[in-house]
Amino acid sequence: MEIDSSFDQIYEQLFPVVYRFVKVRIPSNDVDDVTAEIIAKVWRALPKFEEKSNLKTWALRIAYNQIADYYRARKNVPQVSLTEELKSIQVESDHSEQLTTLLSVNETLSKLSEPQVAVIQLRLIEGFSAAEVAGIMGTSQQAVDSLLYRAKKSFRKYYVIQGTGGRRL
Repeated sequence: MEIDSSFDQIYEQLFPVVYRFVKVRIPSNDVDDVTAEIIAKVWRALPKFEEKSNLKTWALRIAYNQIADYYRARKNVPQVSLTEELKSIQVESDHSEQLTTLLSVNETLSKLSEPQVAVIQLRLIEGFSAAEVAGIMGTSQQAVDSLLYRAKKSFRKYYVIQGTGGRRL
């Protein structure tokens, strides 16, 4: 995407990935505001974008820093887990197995460190390369690979397969 693209083009390209990134880290009542702040920061900083990485990677680096700023400014913000939000939703019975799996995965992710969750989301869900994730997280590619290995190992340790009598993955 060209730097001289319109705001609408930038927004359409970046909003989904930034929103997903923010959604798992910020209480739901602030997700829209924080995402909008990030998109606005990206737009204002666009003239400084040097194209050393792709635009999504650069935007997620800004998002990563904005989320850290959010928590620094609100040291006593209660974190609402996805598990609690999903438990409050009435779901049709044919989706109960999927919901149970989602709750189990979310519960497992809540036991991992923020960098581990970030590396799982960015590498395995969003599909960024290790080099791109390193740029987003401000670390080396080797550190990302090591962090992903430890994150997977920790995930396996905590993940309990529902409906199997507590058997672990």
